[in-house]
Amino acid sequence: MVEAAPERMAIILKSDTFEDLLLALSFAGIAAASDIRVAMFFTNRAARLLKAQGLKDLVPVDDVGREFRAGAEELGFRDLAAMLREIKGTDKVRVFLCSRGARVWDIDAGNMAAEVDSITGTATFLLEEARSAQTVLTI
Repeated sequence: MVEAAPERMAIILKSDTFEDLLLALSFAGIAAASDIRVAMFFTNRAARLLKAQGLKDLVPVDDVGREFRAGAEELGFRDLAAMLREIKGTDKVRVFLCSRGARVWDIDAGNMAAEVDSITGTATFLLEEARSAQTVLTI
């Protein structure tokens, strides 16, 4: 008997805000815990977060962002870098850095976050990862 292919999800993260990254990581973690394979694509502004220590640069841009972050931190969501490492540890989440974003933010193998599985182009992610996913989220 042939086993069915595992369910797949693609998350395209283009925002670099704390609240959007928390949402993307939450979705990825929930999916991984549900045995769904997740491919996360960090592009545009979000690509800068995958520079080594880039997640430390999350600065709220307005009062609502500051209030949200303070509330989230009170609930225990303080370290998004640790959250990313934790979901990567499930072996069900892969992290892709957009090649254009890597060039824009001057990220290469020497200064990229350890959690990145691959630098890949938008077309490649779309045609290989998003196309095979049952669920595609853009954040």
